[in-house]
Amino acid sequence: MVATDSAGGAIGEGLRSAAPGEIVTLAGAFTPGRTSFEVFGQSNAGDAVATSVAPLRISDSTAAIMLPATLPAPSVYLIWPKTDGRRGAPFAVNQTEAWWAGPSRVASGQRFAIYGRNLGGGSEDPHVYLTGPGRAGEWLPIRGADAYRIELDAPSRPAGDYALWVHNGAGGGFGWSGPLRLTLGYAPPAFGAAVFDVRRFGAFGDGVRDDGPAIEEAVAAAAARAPATVYFPSGVYASRRPFVAPPGVRWLGDGADRSVLRLIAPLTAPGFLYGIGDRSDVALERLAVEADGRIAGQDRALVVLTGERLSFSHVRLSSWGAMTLKLAGTEIRIAESEIIGAGSFLPAASQLFATDTTFRMTNDGEAALAVWSGRGIAMIGNRLVNADENKPDGHGMGRLFVAQPHLGGSRDMYFRDNETVNAAPRDCAAVDCNKGEQILFEFGSVRLQGGASRVRPTEASFMGELPEDAVGKTLIVAGGPGVGQRRRIVAREGGALKLDRPWDVLPDPSKSLFYVAHVAERAVVDHNRFQGRPTHSQHDSDSTAVLIFGLCFDMVVAANDIARMRHGVMVAATSGTPDDSVSAPFFALIERNRIRDGSNGIYTGLIFGYPSDPKVAGGVGNVFRNNEIAGMSHIGLAFDTWDTPGGDFHATVFERNRLVDTPFGVASGLKLVWTDRDFQPTPPGGTQLRQTILHANRIQRGSAPEAGSVGFRTDDFQDWLEIANEWRGFEKERVPTPSR
Repeated sequence: MVATDSAGGAIGEGLRSAAPGEIVTLAGAFTPGRTSFEVFGQSNAGDAVATSVAPLRISDSTAAIMLPATLPAPSVYLIWPKTDGRRGAPFAVNQTEAWWAGPSRVASGQRFAIYGRNLGGGSEDPHVYLTGPGRAGEWLPIRGADAYRIELDAPSRPAGDYALWVHNGAGGGFGWSGPLRLTLGYAPPAFGAAVFDVRRFGAFGDGVRDDGPAIEEAVAAAAARAPATVYFPSGVYASRRPFVAPPGVRWLGDGADRSVLRLIAPLTAPGFLYGIGDRSDVALERLAVEADGRIAGQDRALVVLTGERLSFSHVRLSSWGAMTLKLAGTEIRIAESEIIGAGSFLPAASQLFATDTTFRMTNDGEAALAVWSGRGIAMIGNRLVNADENKPDGHGMGRLFVAQPHLGGSRDMYFRDNETVNAAPRDCAAVDCNKGEQILFEFGSVRLQGGASRVRPTEASFMGELPEDAVGKTLIVAGGPGVGQRRRIVAREGGALKLDRPWDVLPDPSKSLFYVAHVAERAVVDHNRFQGRPTHSQHDSDSTAVLIFGLCFDMVVAANDIARMRHGVMVAATSGTPDDSVSAPFFALIERNRIRDGSNGIYTGLIFGYPSDPKVAGGVGNVFRNNEIAGMSHIGLAFDTWDTPGGDFHATVFERNRLVDTPFGVASGLKLVWTDRDFQPTPPGGTQLRQTILHANRIQRGSAPEAGSVGFRTDDFQDWLEIANEWRGFEKERVPTPSR
């Protein structure tokens, strides 16, 4: 038992996954020269260790420490800041974090999953405990688990709302996460109770005669008996008219290669299948729906629906030349299907699951799936390809998934076992090459709210004008004391914003700076295979496997296989217009990725900078660890800077990465996003790199040309700490020397 005192310092946020001998980045309230840290770990009854650790780098608001190699593993590690003999409250590393469950409504025996971070990896298998009404709690059998997902089958219990508690097998009483809400007893619609065969209403299915009137009659009959099914026996059903899709109706065929519903006239409605208002419980199964070349206008799509429980299973949806799906709602499922067209748009979606589906892109389409507000999204086992690379209109821009903040934030996202093939802009002379990010979280365009007039534990008040839509957004500490913290805004009373939970480090009204904005948070991109085009080094596209751009928090990119990219992985800040401040990523973890045959391996820093308040951070605590980078034609690890004030990067760590066959190992400099070999210095008033650490990296030129090669390049005034790195084979090898 340790007594804590706020005078000992405080940790507000930090990197929450690390092993002994690895670095943890922290944001909080510290006193440089007087604050140290105490670390505790224990994996069994006899190996408890508590030890003091001096920071590798520290400022009044950020720090980096190395976990001692003597700590037991695996374990949850508790870290206390300690100033003048007083300890602040502890911060937990490797503690179980259960973020969300999906599907969150399940029937007995239905497979579902828990998603999060640090879900596995303890000395024991993870544990899941269910509590709820009517009975004592019970342990649930686990079907499969890794660090980011646990699969289970729903138990047979009375219908109602239950709570899930998760333990990763480490940390004893400190190892628990929860509760997550799970609703049991969900009964899917009984579509099979009433089946209406379109042939019985006069449809021919010969692909020539207009079956539209007959299908419309069958759909009306099914709507009157919903839940019900409209059945399309094998055949090609031509229609000159679109159809309103009623709620509670399933559209069923004999297989997507046997039953085809085809539009044969220009579309005159929002969609070939569409609905106005709530269209819940609409399902398409074992059917092909086609409208190639028949849809004009960006506001139209093949299928347009809003509602709950929208399902597409074993279907082929084809809209060459136009958008395929335009969907909004909750519990959206796309499974074992083929989606052909210029992309799909989900303005607002939650509990979205896309699995084992092939997306065939056409017409330089923006993205297979684009979301403007989302929560609870899982994409597993999907494939992104160009529909026909022999045709100019048979290509996409290379984007599998895009999240942007136009209608809200995006939270709780998971991507696993997806594959992209030849995914990037096809020709920069023909298309806008400022695209090609295969998974993109783009959360920029923010303005400073400025300082607060008063800050309380769960409230912040402002004298200036607040956004009218502040409720539901996030209040972010963008600079000064408390930097890196975020709290959701749950209410507004005049100039006071009410927050969802107390601050861990109370911001200072006179020194801290704030944003009110939507953010992306809590996403995992794990074990995917991303492939760009062979032309990655021939033109300036934004071909990137994963881009974390702007206000993004707690993002993990792990164990992906990445090839043929302009930038393998990017973690970047931006102030994209003169009216923007700097939108910054915080505590991203990029680890164990294999990046090969590209231009730049890992790319971070500030790009597209405009002057901002110098206290605004461009990033805090981002860590790049244990990545294998080989065969880069330009830079292995690139750190971009700009010639404008504001947007400094704090506590960035490059740790245990392995680089080979690259002419430039580590480079920081001015506007690297556009440079080739002519590295320019950053003006002293430009982007500052603070507490930047290179730890135990192995960097080799290998087979890259020796002439002009450089192991390490930076500006003299930038702050780098070099620990136990290895540099080999470069014409110029510069070992970084800390300047402060």
